[in-house]
Amino acid sequence: MTVRTLLRRFEDSDVAITVYGPPATKTVGERLATQGIDATWRKLPTGHQNAFAVIRRDGVFAEAVPLTAMETFLCDPMAGIGDSGTLDSDPGRQLLHSALANTLLSSLTPAQLLATSHEFEDRAYRVGAGTLRVSFQSLSIFRSQRTRYESLSSDTALDIHVYGQDDWEPPAIPGISFHPLTDSTLEQVWLLAFDADGDDQNKCALVAEETEDGAFRGVWTYNPRLVDEIMAAVVAVDE
Repeated sequence: MTVRTLLRRFEDSDVAITVYGPPATKTVGERLATQGIDATWRKLPTGHQNAFAVIRRDGVFAEAVPLTAMETFLCDPMAGIGDSGTLDSDPGRQLLHSALANTLLSSLTPAQLLATSHEFEDRAYRVGAGTLRVSFQSLSIFRSQRTRYESLSSDTALDIHVYGQDDWEPPAIPGISFHPLTDSTLEQVWLLAFDADGDDQNKCALVAEETEDGAFRGVWTYNPRLVDEIMAAVVAVDE
């Protein structure tokens, strides 16, 4: 399985969003459009904080989320991250990620991918066991996340594997194995996959491919079978 093969599976996903609340926010509408999602606005006599968005997949109701959660993801995805780098618990953010799972998004920013990665890393921290595989494109990028991953390793029984181009020699960190890439398959890929120590309820994965304009085209999933497939594909790249 290649990243392109994986993403191709979701090209026909039909997701539509209807927002109920004050008059349309131009920025939200425009940013949803860049992700390949149609948005319709329905005016309600309610304040902005009480506005909500209904997400439908293939015409079937999937989830209702606060509009503020959608705005945060689209416009300020790193909001709510504390000094420790941990995302504050936000039910709206979690609902949005759940509702948009298995949806191919056309123009994800590094900040949006980082916020999603942090959510999955936090999930791995809470589970405390299992295998976490992460591709940083190049190993030197790991330096900005070193403190976070040292905590993941020291505070849990996680088996962590980090992949990237061989442009930096990482230090020895107990519980973390580094894999310099000898294959170009993952060089343009932002990837994180967690097997939750076999617990299907907590498995998750994020896969995105960098495009020519520097944005990322990607998808995240909680489907256990698909997560297992992604995990196996990463191992195969390193063999």
